Amino acid sequence: MKLNYAIVLLKTTISLRRMFERIAFNLNFEYHCRRLREIDDKPFISFVVPTRNEAVYLPKLLTSINYITQICKVPIETVVVDYRSEDGTPDIARKMGAKVVEVDKPGVGYASYVGVLSSKGDIIIRTDADVIMTPSAIQETIKVFTDNPEKLVATVGHIYYPLDLATNLIAYLYDRYIRKPHNTTGYFIAFKKEVSSKLNFDPRLKANDDWDFGFRALKILGPSKLYYNYYVATFVSSRLIKKKGYLKYLIENLGIVKATPIPYSQLSNLPHTPSS
Repeated sequence: MKLNYAIVLLKTTISLRRMFERIAFNLNFEYHCRRLREIDDKPFISFVVPTRNEAVYLPKLLTSINYITQICKVPIETVVVDYRSEDGTPDIARKMGAKVVEVDKPGVGYASYVGVLSSKGDIIIRTDADVIMTPSAIQETIKVFTDNPEKLVATVGHIYYPLDLATNLIAYLYDRYIRKPHNTTGYFIAFKKEVSSKLNFDPRLKANDDWDFGFRALKILGPSKLYYNYYVATFVSSRLIKKKGYLKYLIENLGIVKATPIPYSQLSNLPHTPSS
């Protein structure tokens, strides 16, 4: 019994050490920014951000993206797709340099779908408004798509802010041991523009459009086209954990979600009338 406790304690200690190493690695904006500046021919990147009443969190995301644009010298456009925000979200986005597309149809799936169609980048990254984007994630994405032309979709791990020990240990263990490349989540889904001719977000989904995208990417593109690095991460607000509670949130993130994939041939015929 004592031996079992000792083994558990040792494994927990190792996981905690690696968790802190991962946090430090992704917090080192200056190092990864320097690596990004060393890349001569950078692809143009489009961020797609679905929003509704995100005035509190969106400035943090846009500040981090603007840092990557201005300091790391990465060509970026940010497309904020907003559904009837009542807190000035569209105005905040415009003032911080984002392109704003306002839609009248609810649902994060529809907003993501329209955002992809409105993007001009060589690489499209769908992210949530409560994310702090990291240069490490952008560096890894560019490197993967450049060095491995066969890879079409890429995703990374997540670190919660504020930096809570228990929450981030769970996040580390999930990213490291449970999550698969097709378990795409809304804080970071990167894919090449060419993918959008075969695959887009499901505009019918009010939620779980991110998970649905990954499962359909696995089916349509195949596992060899997907890439995942648990060690590279973005910072994500822990607000959903506080709202849903640990148990419900963990169940959802273990992959127990219900989404209904539909063929892209049907998606491509769906009408949309976004207005800038």
